[in-house]
Amino acid sequence: MTITIKYFGSLVDITKKKEEQIVLENDKISVAFLKSKIEVAYEGMQNVTYSIAVNQSLSGLDVTIMNQDEIAFLPPFAGG
Repeated sequence: MTITIKYFGSLVDITKKKEEQIVLENDKISVAFLKSKIEVAYEGMQNVTYSIAVNQSLSGLDVTIMNQDEIAFLPPFAGG
């Protein structure tokens, strides 16, 4: 399966990428599995707070990711 991952804000500084596509052998995985995979791949990700959205909806760690899904790693946003 192929998924698109997008990084925003300070997470771009950590990953050195705004977006990437990755190919996974499993047909479906959990957000928790992907989170752990990303934290191993990019040193520093485990030291920051962020939310994860699947197909533009904030999701919990138990959500299942499917083929062609878009995953966004979102740092906290400051607002006014």
